[in-house]
Amino acid sequence: METIKNYKALVAFEKVAKLASYSKAAEELAVSKSYLSKLVLKLEQELGQRLLNRSTRTVKLTKAGKKLFMTCHINFNEINKIQNEIQSNSNLPSGKLKISVAGAFGEEFVAPLTFNFLKKYPNIKIQLIFEENLIDLLKDSYDFAIRVGQLKNSSLISRKIATRKAFVCATASYLNTHGIPKTPDDLSKHNCLSMKTSWNFENKSIRQKIQIKGNYSSNNNRTILQATLSDLGICYLPGEYVLPYIKSGELISILENYTLQEIPIWLLSPSNENSSKAAQLFKNSFFEEI
Repeated sequence: METIKNYKALVAFEKVAKLASYSKAAEELAVSKSYLSKLVLKLEQELGQRLLNRSTRTVKLTKAGKKLFMTCHINFNEINKIQNEIQSNSNLPSGKLKISVAGAFGEEFVAPLTFNFLKKYPNIKIQLIFEENLIDLLKDSYDFAIRVGQLKNSSLISRKIATRKAFVCATASYLNTHGIPKTPDDLSKHNCLSMKTSWNFENKSIRQKIQIKGNYSSNNNRTILQATLSDLGICYLPGEYVLPYIKSGELISILENYTLQEIPIWLLSPSNENSSKAAQLFKNSFFEEI
């Protein structure tokens, strides 16, 4: 007996046995009762054993029929389950997204959002790249970039997603030893921890750039934070890095009347036209959760 050739007969038998009725099975399978009867009879002839005992009112399984029915029933259920899974997965959106992010905002906020997105759309692949440098979204084939501050490239599609505020702070130990700066000009007497050579401040709409110096610099803000927590000097970092330590008292916020106002954070994309289904879904999902 070749199972593939007799698949229709096996389906017919399983359905009749399950419903204990040729009429109900024929109705469910959308075929005639006589057609089902012929299929089951042919199956019995090939097996050389009766599978069903028929009467005018009832259909009952024989011993051999019970054994075959259980095997068919279990396997057909598995086949249906797999078919549903395949169909379900084939209907899920797919594609690749390349996203450029920077700093703690990317780590603390963007990355978790991508995790939730991938749980919802497992057939989509995301490449999340951390970089501080300016990039060409079109040239480097990026779908999105998330950047902080004023925008320079007006050709990009941009949407404000959040704001960031930076804080000047140090440990109580450092400030007790070296004194608390009252104005930005006082920073010239302090060890300022930064990759930059100047910090920007604002007071009553008047902006000033203060030259700074220090004995430790890094392009990694987390190491700047660790240096500050080690009583080495003063940092000027975004709230994502320092707010938990300010709230716990490990860092003291200073010069609050001079720090810059909140800075916008943007989601940038090359164009709204011809964007992929995956990109559209990510953008919609992003703004639902942010």
